[in-house]
Amino acid sequence: MKYHFIGIGGIGMSSLALHLAAEGKEVSGSNYEENERVEYLRQNDIRILIGHSPQNIGKPDVVIRTTAVSKNNPELVAAVEKGIPVLYRMELLKKVLSTNISLCVTGTDGKTTTTAMLSKIFIDAGKDPTVFLGGKVPFLEHANYRRGTGMTIAELDESDGFFASFKADHALITNVRFDHLEHYNNSHENFLDHLILFVNGVAGKIVYNHDDDVLRMLLGETKHVSFGKSGGYYRFKKRRAVGINQTFEVLEGDVSLGVFELNIPGEHNVYNALAAIAMARQFGIDVEVIKSSLATFVSADRRFTLRGYDEEKDVYLIDDYAHTPDEIRNTIKGAREAFPDKKLAVVFQPHRYSRLARENGRFAASLKGADEVCVFKLYDAYEKGSYALDETEVLDGLKKHNVPAHHHVDYYEVLKWVEKQEKAVVLFLGAGDVTEISHLSAFKLCSTR
Repeated sequence: MKYHFIGIGGIGMSSLALHLAAEGKEVSGSNYEENERVEYLRQNDIRILIGHSPQNIGKPDVVIRTTAVSKNNPELVAAVEKGIPVLYRMELLKKVLSTNISLCVTGTDGKTTTTAMLSKIFIDAGKDPTVFLGGKVPFLEHANYRRGTGMTIAELDESDGFFASFKADHALITNVRFDHLEHYNNSHENFLDHLILFVNGVAGKIVYNHDDDVLRMLLGETKHVSFGKSGGYYRFKKRRAVGINQTFEVLEGDVSLGVFELNIPGEHNVYNALAAIAMARQFGIDVEVIKSSLATFVSADRRFTLRGYDEEKDVYLIDDYAHTPDEIRNTIKGAREAFPDKKLAVVFQPHRYSRLARENGRFAASLKGADEVCVFKLYDAYEKGSYALDETEVLDGLKKHNVPAHHHVDYYEVLKWVEKQEKAVVLFLGAGDVTEISHLSAFKLCSTR
């Protein structure tokens, strides 16, 4: 079988490409631009062309696309004209997961970190899982993919309706917020219907966040396993944070499992760890193995990732994928705990016009915990259509909250703003190309000193 991926450099696409290649399939792909995953795939003998052209696809048996690929993409058009079957990425993942026992991690926030924690615990426990991750971590053989002989652990994106058709053997649900509603007819009820379909399709264990109102409503009266702070079968208490390190005690029912340690900040990461602990315990993994695994856990790239430190100016540069109001608020809160004596400056890039409109001022409110904010140009994520607002909506909201705010639309202007910071932590927040600015800032400020 020969597969051709349109947009192979994406984090989800590249893991599937690596898996198929490991299974002995012939894999090729195209990507809009060069990136780290494209380079890595080439190192693994996968043929990749930059740019999209009808000639790129050759004669594959199947073409793989994502929802971000336009129906007018020349490779997609060519595939349809030739009668070549086309599958969405999530449809391919569904087929792959159906060949093995699957444990899927889904939810609005914390999927990548929770999946990474759970995968590391299973690896350290000798369970040899296959892993599909929506981020990069150093302990997976291919950063976002690992091939094993045990069950398959996969991060399952809820951003479109495909997840409802999955028949997972086991599932972990981190939380529910009504993000990505553009794929659900902008309807809360439609999203919940899809979530219920997914839950009903899970054959085995379900672990869910008891502190989440929606999940508690849907699953609170069932036999499924819950976790949380205010309630749940698995609970944490006595959380202590010092710098980026934190400890917390975990209860399993009424029995204490002892004190656990994390070397990443923020209470939200304790929730992620507790979710992984709860699921790992369902498979009989020893408590001491879990403790040791979490104590040595290094978070995924772009999850509170230190890009550099300017010793002369005493400035930390930290890159984080947070792009929804709750994620932003949690990341800022975690940064405050980790660096209580530092100024907190944020470079924020809104992601998608539709999300900006739907959140209706919540982005500015989530950023008000910062001392100063630089609002970068909105990343549209190939979103088409006409919208009556842009990133200046966040700027105006910050001014109403009396937060010093600036608006810049190119890299150079943001770099100059970052260079002015002293005795500060600079957070680069967003799901778009704001991450490139974090790299450039680290190179400019930290490598030339």
